[in-house]
Amino acid sequence: MRALIAFIVMAALILTLIEINERVKAKKAKDEGLEAKDDCTKKEAGDDACSSCGLVSLCDKKERSTPAP
Repeated sequence: MRALIAFIVMAALILTLIEINERVKAKKAKDEGLEAKDDCTKKEAGDDACSSCGLVSLCDKKERSTPAP
């Protein structure tokens, strides 16, 4: 009986740690996206294309996610 309780507690602990890790990853990804956006807005017209900052991929995602009329 103790082993079953320990297993359930261990499973709950692992699931909690996984959830916390995913939230931290999402927060980091959001922060990195904001930094990339700031870098792109600082570039001038004579600089390299802004495709390296990753905003192009965000625009592509938005275009693909909208349903075709």
